[in-house]
Amino acid sequence: ALACEDVSLASIAADVDTPAFVYSGAAIDAAYRSIDEALSFAPHLIAYAVKANGNLSVLARLASQGCGADIVSVGEMQRALKAGFPPERIIYSGVGKRREEIIAAAQAGIRALHVENIQELDVIESVARELGRPIAIGLRVNPDVDAKTHPYIATGLRESKFGLAIPVAKSLVPSILENPHLRLEAVACHIGSQLSSPRPLREAIEILGNFANHCIEQGATLQAIDVGGGWPMHYGQEVDAYPPAASFGDAIREGLEASGVLRSEIEIITEPGRALVGDAGILLTRVLYTKMQGERRFVIVDAAMTELIRPALYGAYHAIMPVAEPAASAELVTVDVVGPVCESGDFVAKDRPLPQVEQGDLLAIRGAGAYGREMQSMYNARPLPPEVLVDGSRSRVVRQRSGPEALWQGEILA
Repeated sequence: ALACEDVSLASIAADVDTPAFVYSGAAIDAAYRSIDEALSFAPHLIAYAVKANGNLSVLARLASQGCGADIVSVGEMQRALKAGFPPERIIYSGVGKRREEIIAAAQAGIRALHVENIQELDVIESVARELGRPIAIGLRVNPDVDAKTHPYIATGLRESKFGLAIPVAKSLVPSILENPHLRLEAVACHIGSQLSSPRPLREAIEILGNFANHCIEQGATLQAIDVGGGWPMHYGQEVDAYPPAASFGDAIREGLEASGVLRSEIEIITEPGRALVGDAGILLTRVLYTKMQGERRFVIVDAAMTELIRPALYGAYHAIMPVAEPAASAELVTVDVVGPVCESGDFVAKDRPLPQVEQGDLLAIRGAGAYGREMQSMYNARPLPPEVLVDGSRSRVVRQRSGPEALWQGEILA
């Protein structure tokens, strides 16, 4: 039977019921070490993309290993600070920072705000003047490189909303360097998530490195080059589809060497999300019913698009495994695995070969440690599932299942 480290998934289901997210602490640690080793050629900071999974216990585990945090909202900053990330290891990205958020981030003393808009730069400058102290910034450029990934998670093309076109960014450098209210800390880019090849990353990093050289020639003393994220994880359908972390580290090194900015005084920052936590988590679910509808065979489970929206949103693949070991003679049956939500788009998998499963069986949906609980909703007035963190033979509930009061929290009956 399947287990998370030394704890059986069946025992977790008995303790907390289903659906439930289960995370392996050892898997998170191993993923962090893998990226840390891939960047060992230079001083570096791994700034975890909090949006992938903001559970406080997951954040605290990464913070304790020297990890930084990449945030895209003040709410994420507050979670990161609560979990123990020092503000000087927090980077604030994102195209739509409110003035109030910029003030809060500056007052918290985070390392840098990454600028993606000329108007945003004006707001940051006015906040710095108001606070009476300079604000450290990074210029996020758009290198116009095709990451060859899903269009919803591609962020480095010219038509993307992210980053500054390089000619625009170059035009801003002189005035930034002359402005006593701004301190140019870094240059940055991010071409997309779940990269299937390191080649686009190397291309983008060389472009970014050339922009860094331009800033240095203009008189900037850069502290860091932020190469973004994109480190992939395996979701289970393609064993050899994604190269190892070391090859992405090599791509970063080669891009920086080609542009001449691989220097001991400049720190490399990277922003992995799913690569650190995705494969560390499963969504544990139970079969409610099986059903034949014409020629289609349905397996109806108690997890839904409310817990894991990626299949419906992206057409994403997640491996599914029975928790109880199937008999050696068990034949594979092609099924649609669907949830209880009142939408035809509520599915976990379509046309998936699985061993025969029956009512009451437990299934483990793999690769649910990232963008699972974080992207969930309470659609159909469904409660939010619990989260369980496993360390060896010890399992702890690190977020409880929501109760009925959460369904109307903050509402006023008029």
